[in-house]
Amino acid sequence: MISGSMQCESAIRSSKASLVIISEEASEATKDEFTHLCISRDIPYIITGGKDQLGGAIGKYSRTLLAVSDSIFKEMLLKEYKEIQHGGDR
Repeated sequence: MISGSMQCESAIRSSKASLVIISEEASEATKDEFTHLCISRDIPYIITGGKDQLGGAIGKYSRTLLAVSDSIFKEMLLKEYKEIQHGGDR
């Protein structure tokens, strides 16, 4: 798991990121920058959670951006995210 804007940007540009998670509390400029970067590199992204939630999920303080480098973990997170978006557990 990669956190921080500079580290996430580097991971995206080097194709080490397989999923990017952007906090709902990120500034519009940050959301725009990272969604466009992900789209241009064909990397999936989700916008969810508060900064404290993202940081807490990885045992750190407030985080605006996370990049997942493990493709298996990416698939697990996307599956869970999609289930939540469509009404919970199935």
